[in-house]
Amino acid sequence: MDFMTRYLSVFLLLFVGLFSCNDKAEDVVSSVNKKYNAINQKLSDYKQKRVDDITSTAKGTITGYYREEEVKKMYAEHFTDTNRVFTEYYFDDGMLIFIRQENFVYNRPDTYTEDSAKVHNDSVWYDDKKTKKNISRFYFRKNKLVKWIGPDNSETAPGTAAFIDKESILWAETVILIKELKETPTTPTP
Repeated sequence: MDFMTRYLSVFLLLFVGLFSCNDKAEDVVSSVNKKYNAINQKLSDYKQKRVDDITSTAKGTITGYYREEEVKKMYAEHFTDTNRVFTEYYFDDGMLIFIRQENFVYNRPDTYTEDSAKVHNDSVWYDDKKTKKNISRFYFRKNKLVKWIGPDNSETAPGTAAFIDKESILWAETVILIKELKETPTTPTP
């Protein structure tokens, strides 16, 4: 084999190796969807721990689902007078793979009644029928955010400042919730 053939062979192998490692976002989404569906199907097999979320300014709880000592899913719920948020975190082999967040945004604070609106000469008060439901989905590969699908299936491009900031925020929230779930005594079930 001459030098040029050997050089091209090595270059081709490196090229194929590099690009075969970079999964497309669609492939990551497909793989994650299978894994989070499998986790949800096995929830009854997992040990469950529920705690009050004491780090949040809103009322809320965190529920962890464990296979042995490994967290497979966390479910956080938070309630304020302006919204309620339900967030699911999914893990595979200790890695964050998916976050699904439902945010129900009220038209007015839920304490703002028809009577209080009249006192303020306001014709609009809290109406649950006017609550907006916003769903966001975040897909991770090797603990890195690779796809962000926001409300109305809008996508935020990777590499943008908003994308990078969101990844940092999601990671900070996830770490805090895992720590709180681990260190807080279990909430008694009603």
